Amino acid sequence: MNVTTRGAMLLTAALALNAQQVMAAATILLWPIDPWLAADKQATELWIQNQGDTPTTMQVRIVRWHQDGGHERYQAQQEVVASPPIIRIDKGSKQLIRLMKQANVPAGVEQAYRIIVDEIPQPNDPSSPQIGLKIQMRYSIPLFVYGQGVATYAEGANHALVNPRDLSWRVIREGGKPALEVRNRSDVHVRLSQVSLQQGGQNRTVAEGLLGYVLPGSVRSWPLPAGLTDPGRIRATINARDTQWQSAPAN
Repeated sequence: MNVTTRGAMLLTAALALNAQQVMAAATILLWPIDPWLAADKQATELWIQNQGDTPTTMQVRIVRWHQDGGHERYQAQQEVVASPPIIRIDKGSKQLIRLMKQANVPAGVEQAYRIIVDEIPQPNDPSSPQIGLKIQMRYSIPLFVYGQGVATYAEGANHALVNPRDLSWRVIREGGKPALEVRNRSDVHVRLSQVSLQQGGQNRTVAEGLLGYVLPGSVRSWPLPAGLTDPGRIRATINARDTQWQSAPAN
């Protein structure tokens, strides 16, 4: 479960279970939630803090991120690496992870990655009663790496500059149900949040927070409520917090 704030992501190992049924559920804080590497930077930082009551061991990997046929695809790579890749964090402590670029990105290119943070299960304590479930959590946040000439915001707030004219949308049917399809023809990703559709003179909320990402040259879709079949306009925040995308559907 993810709770997003401006500067951090609070990730809590929680299920719809009685609290006594959850064993050693660590509460992990990751920040920043949108790390990135400019063309002139070789490394950036990721912090992991253990706010739980027990020590935890985490493994950090970075994978290439593609979107193909509306699906998320991941691939092992060594272009950007995490150091150290495995860490033990005591309760109440935090650990710095360096995300280091191993190769230059071609000019004008944005490369997309996912940082995968896995909790490594701890050995059982033979002196403690073993009741309930032992939970292994996985967290994933995006990482974007830029070549020379890619336009970004100076303050780094959801950093890539995307032209709304490079975006289009329409309502399609998936499994007999309506879905919002967004196409990104730009050279950088688009981050969609606070998305609403206008239909019949009313604004219908699709996502109050983050809806998702569409990578360069990709198409993604998200399910819509059953009655939202013929909207005439979209409104969404894209990348920068003050940049709005408003348009009619594509023909």
